[in-house]
Amino acid sequence: MLRARVTVCAAALALSVSVAACGGTGGADSLPAICPQIATSVFTSGTLISPPNGATGVSPNLGKITFTASSPDLQGTAPGTVVTLTPSNGAPAVQQPDSVITTNNVSSSVIPTLHGATTYTVTVSATPYLPGSAVCQGLVTATLGSFTTQ
Repeated sequence: MLRARVTVCAAALALSVSVAACGGTGGADSLPAICPQIATSVFTSGTLISPPNGATGVSPNLGKITFTASSPDLQGTAPGTVVTLTPSNGAPAVQQPDSVITTNNVSSSVIPTLHGATTYTVTVSATPYLPGSAVCQGLVTATLGSFTTQ
């Protein structure tokens, strides 16, 4: 019985048929649910507040950024919320996982000391659970803007 279900699932996947699950009613021989095909990323909007987008002469010791994001998933409520500061000089990106705190629709994230004389592009992303699923997740991303340190 299990071999027949595996064959059916494999055939369905080979034909790119979306299936919610190939298991039975539960029990030891049931297969886990398969997540539906979704877009790899959903891009949404957001804005740097502090430092403001395009700012120059920002202290490398800023310590915190604040921003708004149009998606509640990017306000620290979704699992895997990450603020990423990508430097233009090729140095590794600075990532601050699970660091977003939101009050009155304004979010903030603590950041480490940054490199001087460097432009950083700031994004926030999260991997919220898909509606109706406790297993399947998607990716939501917003580019907030950029700033240059002194």
